[in-house]
Amino acid sequence: MKKDISIALLTLALLTGCGGGDKTDDNEDIINTPDQKDNPTTTTSISDKGKTDGKYSLWDYMTPQNNGINSFIETKGDETSEYTTTYSISENEVTEVSDYAQNEKTVYKKKKDRVTVEFLKDGEFNGSYDLHLTADIDGDVTILTSTCKLTNHFNSKIINTKEFLDVIEIKCNDKPGYYQKNIGEIAQTEVVDAKGVSSLRVLTN
Repeated sequence: MKKDISIALLTLALLTGCGGGDKTDDNEDIINTPDQKDNPTTTTSISDKGKTDGKYSLWDYMTPQNNGINSFIETKGDETSEYTTTYSISENEVTEVSDYAQNEKTVYKKKKDRVTVEFLKDGEFNGSYDLHLTADIDGDVTILTSTCKLTNHFNSKIINTKEFLDVIEIKCNDKPGYYQKNIGEIAQTEVVDAKGVSSLRVLTN
């Protein structure tokens, strides 16, 4: 999930990245980056205990299993750009650096009952929030009250003609982001104007 849920999850898009809404079908190709109003750090805590008995491990879906670089293509209207996200992994911790958000780092920390997502800018702490360690379909993603929910799981998901396997969908304010198990964020989308013109970011490697 990247800083998607914060600057904009679960994913994250989060998980960006990382709200609830209607389920999508297996071939729907739209995703989203939540904006600042979706930031779980601005909400009120309803519990200080994270969920550990859910069907889906948010850690497994929102962080990669191995060190590496993920490449993305973003399309906004007629404009297309490319960027990369680099992941460095140590025990129970993943550090994410993306040229999509310069001078910033996102650090995911796996704890006993939660995933803590910390943001750094220019080397300084710049906020954090907690995700449940696990979640069920239609269940909350964040420990703090927010609109972010895990809304679907796909054995196979087609996004922009590319197939991804074992994917969860997280929505914040009806804006979905997608995360593949052991890979992390694979796509985000956002409606950017009243005509429905959307931006789409999708993993290419």
